[in-house]
Amino acid sequence: MNTDYKEIPLVFNVYKPVGPTSFDVVFHFKKNLGYKFGKIGHFGTLDPFAEGVLLIGVQGAQKLNEYVHELLPKRYRAVGVFGGKTKTGDFMSEVEEKKDIELEFQNMPMKDLEEKLSKHFLGEYWQSPHSFSASKFEGKRLYELAVQGRMIQKEKVKREILDFKILRFEYPELEFVVTVSSGTYVRTLFEEISQMLGGLGALKILEREAIGDNTSIKAIKEKDWPKRGTEFDLEKWGTPLDQVLCLNKVRLTPEQAARYLQGHRYPLTELEIVMQPNQADVSTLDIMWIYNTDWYFCGLARVRDGEIQAVFNLKEAIALFI
Repeated sequence: MNTDYKEIPLVFNVYKPVGPTSFDVVFHFKKNLGYKFGKIGHFGTLDPFAEGVLLIGVQGAQKLNEYVHELLPKRYRAVGVFGGKTKTGDFMSEVEEKKDIELEFQNMPMKDLEEKLSKHFLGEYWQSPHSFSASKFEGKRLYELAVQGRMIQKEKVKREILDFKILRFEYPELEFVVTVSSGTYVRTLFEEISQMLGGLGALKILEREAIGDNTSIKAIKEKDWPKRGTEFDLEKWGTPLDQVLCLNKVRLTPEQAARYLQGHRYPLTELEIVMQPNQADVSTLDIMWIYNTDWYFCGLARVRDGEIQAVFNLKEAIALFI
């Protein structure tokens, strides 16, 4: 069946440049898309000094923000500078304290340094959100509180460093690529790298290269962003939500779909399940995409005690069966 891109949840892989906030980019799309998509939102904030992949959801996709944001790993390229600490962890603020890393590490071969850092940081990683971050405390962003003079140190939470590679080491600069679980702050990671090596440091450059399979190479650059009065090619630039997050699929018969959309739960043993080879790239196995017999996308279900339970359903799907 033909896909009407004006009627399905879509995600735009947008390249955010240095300077604007994530909200600025979302607002640009909201004003200039030219379609009545209703609400619009993004999947994971990028700081103004950072650039790279910013996923924007429309037509219901934004409702699954927590799933896309939490489940897909993120890859960053960063350039850090050893020798000084700033309040923000980057050079948007002044260096407030100076301390070089130890001399032995300044002269360490790049391969040896990569091995040392990988051994220490790869795998389970406990981290506190940076005081100048979008993490919330008492309903407010930490950076908002920090600007007011309240520097909040939240408790450490478990994250995961999936991969770490050094691209260039020319002291005092270290350029590296790191793949992390959601919620990991690369500024904080580099500060902890600097401390481990006996000194201080801050980020000079931060680029989010990928969220899952959504890479910066394929992202919509600013010159191709929607412009008012010009039709934006949804099929070219938009990705259906169920292709952004690779999950196992459940196909329902018309009778099953009608009852499912009314809240009925079905044991997995009664359903047609299509396993996806890339499911392992997602950090959970307990959610699945739901389709009807014609592979019309209906929504998302969570698996509980061997049964599927509706989490998100398209209003179009409800109208189709009820």
